[in-house]
Amino acid sequence: MSLSVFGLTSEKWKSRGEMLARRSPSRIASEARLLARIQKQVPIEHTSTMIAGREYPWTRVVDPDSLLLNALSKSQEGTVELDPFWAASWRAAQGLDQFLGTLPNLKGSRILELGGGSGRAGISAGIRGAEVLITDAVPTALMVCKFNARQVADKVQVRLLDWRDRNTQLQPYPIIIGSDIVYDFKLFPILEPCLRRHLAPGGVVYLSEPQRHTGDRFEKWIVAAGWQCSSNYVNLGDDQREIRVFTCRLRV
Repeated sequence: MSLSVFGLTSEKWKSRGEMLARRSPSRIASEARLLARIQKQVPIEHTSTMIAGREYPWTRVVDPDSLLLNALSKSQEGTVELDPFWAASWRAAQGLDQFLGTLPNLKGSRILELGGGSGRAGISAGIRGAEVLITDAVPTALMVCKFNARQVADKVQVRLLDWRDRNTQLQPYPIIIGSDIVYDFKLFPILEPCLRRHLAPGGVVYLSEPQRHTGDRFEKWIVAAGWQCSSNYVNLGDDQREIRVFTCRLRV
């Protein structure tokens, strides 16, 4: 099977193409089927991005704005996907990626990502040696995420998770991460119980966001809800505001 199906035909992808070529035929065929399913849902393109300090092959939605407009136009029909914002490339995910690189001993850690979207932050953790479960409420997002995570499939799994479903109980995780998931005040009362359900005793939550006013509100809100919360800042070097990363722990 041609590696062009994964957008890896240029010279800069040679080493990665050789790696993919060593995969079993069944694995490559499975990834090709997944790609075909994605292409039926959204227009995509193959590119690259920097994750965990290295160039990484990346598949993204060509026009996230049109996906959002299409979702809004269908909202009256009850067919809108939950939160089409997953398709955009958010600076907060880049910031969380860089922040994870400052944490010691991620190798072997168990990490749960909430609202993972295309998977950038969770894949970053997987590259750094963590065992990661990336979750989202949007099936198409999870398909794109799974395809993007194919090079770290031994470290990264994906699963559908709706924060509102209190009957879904995953095993507790010592680390929970999320990028740009505190952009709406109405989400706070849904997110916080989900964090409590899935955080192991003594665990920590890292949430990144680009210093919006909703982030300011979240910091005060989460403290009032019984958490400790401190902030770190990541400069992306793009002349925009630094990314704020909240470190949250339940008060004992």
